[in-house]
Amino acid sequence: MARPSRTKKDNFHKSGSTQGKKKKLSPSTSSPSALMKWWPLFLLGISVIVVLQARLRLLAIPMERDEAGFAYIGHWLLKGESLYVDMVDNKLPGLYILYGFFTTIFGYNATGVHIGLLIANAVSAVCFYMLMRDLFNRFIAVTSTAFLLILLADPNVLGFAAHATQLLLPFVMGGFYMFWQGIRTERKSLLLISGLLLGLAFIIKQQSVVFGLVVALLWWPLRILWNKKENGRLPIVEWLMLGIGGLMPVTAVVVYFKMTGRLDELLFWSVKQPSRMTATFTQSRWELFQHFVPLVTRAVVALWISACAGLVLIFMSGFKKGNVWFAFLMAVFGLASVVIGAAFYQHYFILALPGVALLAAIALYWISNKLGNSGATVCCLVGSILVLWPLVRERKYFFSPDYNKIHQQMYSFNMFPELERIGKELARRVPEGSRIGVMGSEPEVLVAADRESCSKHLFMYPILSDPVLSPPMQDEYLHDMESCLPDYIVYNGGILSWTSGYDKLQMFENLMKWINDNYTTLGLAEFRKDMPGELVWDGELSTYQSQNELKVYVFKKK
Repeated sequence: MARPSRTKKDNFHKSGSTQGKKKKLSPSTSSPSALMKWWPLFLLGISVIVVLQARLRLLAIPMERDEAGFAYIGHWLLKGESLYVDMVDNKLPGLYILYGFFTTIFGYNATGVHIGLLIANAVSAVCFYMLMRDLFNRFIAVTSTAFLLILLADPNVLGFAAHATQLLLPFVMGGFYMFWQGIRTERKSLLLISGLLLGLAFIIKQQSVVFGLVVALLWWPLRILWNKKENGRLPIVEWLMLGIGGLMPVTAVVVYFKMTGRLDELLFWSVKQPSRMTATFTQSRWELFQHFVPLVTRAVVALWISACAGLVLIFMSGFKKGNVWFAFLMAVFGLASVVIGAAFYQHYFILALPGVALLAAIALYWISNKLGNSGATVCCLVGSILVLWPLVRERKYFFSPDYNKIHQQMYSFNMFPELERIGKELARRVPEGSRIGVMGSEPEVLVAADRESCSKHLFMYPILSDPVLSPPMQDEYLHDMESCLPDYIVYNGGILSWTSGYDKLQMFENLMKWINDNYTTLGLAEFRKDMPGELVWDGELSTYQSQNELKVYVFKKK
């Protein structure tokens, strides 16, 4: 029986490489090729085991203020509170809904949130692997996935925290995979799903818009140059389906807030306020870049260097143009997403990590082919170093994490573990249904206590940073506190919880006068270098000898 000829569609789906015509390694006939077959699986196994056990050990690490703010809003949002009215922050609704699901299903605490992070990382890795397998080959897919898992868990990108950049990644990787499958199979429904997933990523965090641009722009050359339809017609409906899918989540959000009469609040808090606050930064973007980039790359600098080489070598590795440009643009636009952010914060770089992982794997693949049989050995040796070096350098973090030391190393003098302990103590003292006053940007107290805030302003920066928009918010915050008159107020006087010069404002002076008239000090937490902070309550305060000025106070109504 004659073998059926392979269709054009089948050829497009194969690994994407044209190298088989030049030189093809045979795993069954040579030991270097056998090494190339099994070594990536060994490397991936190490990454999966190490990252999984680290994630499990880090489930209960105390939340930092962003995580806690998202968890607080998500929790109460699903209980009927109104976003941008009863609780305000500058992210789009998708992030809070996702957090709401995590806290509802897995628990309204740090563990519940970090289980969600673990699941997000697992989904991201699976979608990334399938995409790389279809774009390139099994070696690159397995190797780059091993790199990605290490990069996502790295403490230097705050990999233990469920930031928006971590949580949108499954939607981006899933959207890219559906896009490629839609191009390959010419199924319009897959392109609709691709757009929908990328649109969902956008309503989690605005920076992901760049990934929507990747597929919107790349569709044209893919269909015109690299994967033409046999009848020569341009299937423009595919592109329209991609756009419709992408617009659906955004349209749904706008229509919902329009129907509920809160569209102005949505635009103010997710567009106007963030752009105004960015303009108030005292450091230039170049200064922020110089500060954060060395922190991000310090444990994985070899992977970043390999990725830089991969930016060039990807065009010299024999893969089809469409596949190469898709991967190249994914990497470049990932870096662009960092650049367009408000600053070069460590967790912003998470969106660049899939590109870094892929390009580093491309560099290894090029080495293995360029050097022949010895190339396989060199490739495996270099790849092992790229994975094992970060694990050795950060071995305490990966294998025996100390929550307090991790927080002090990554967040300086922010007392997140101590604030969580204060919240748990207040959960015993504050009756259910009562509210807690918080002076400072410390929603982690509210989450640990499972109580609502007296004010809708969970973070102090918006009400302090803008000379035009902030004064009315200051009046509103002061009115919220005074009318609430809670039994307990938590006050973090550290500048990192406010902003410079906050204690000179009239609002703060009025607030402290009101505190002195109506409250007495019940407890305090004091910072301790390289160890858990000291917590003192009730009668112990009269004999307590303070050792430094970094404190959090708990006030009780007289």
